[in-house]
Amino acid sequence: MITITKRAAEEIGLSTQNPDTQGLQMRFAIDKTDEGFQYLMGFDERVDGDIHLESNGIEYILTYAQKELLEGTVVDFDEIDTEGGYGFLFMNPNDPNYQPPEGDNAPKKT
Repeated sequence: MITITKRAAEEIGLSTQNPDTQGLQMRFAIDKTDEGFQYLMGFDERVDGDIHLESNGIEYILTYAQKELLEGTVVDFDEIDTEGGYGFLFMNPNDPNYQPPEGDNAPKKT
């Protein structure tokens, strides 16, 4: 379903140490915009009808309505710009603007 790379899992794991996130799970969501897809993630309560999965030790949830749009997505954590800004990257083959990374830029899934 969604692959969370080891690097992204480590970063999410750090966030689970916050007392405000205790008992919550990572939720992934997606919005369609005129420019493509906008990705959302945050800690949330699991509700009836959610899909509950795990990748690299991180339990996560999403809605059935978004399953098809998120299928095959890889979530990574890496440098976003040349000024040292880091953040989560979403690589989704279902996104109309998706261009697969090549060579050394491809995320390591292990």
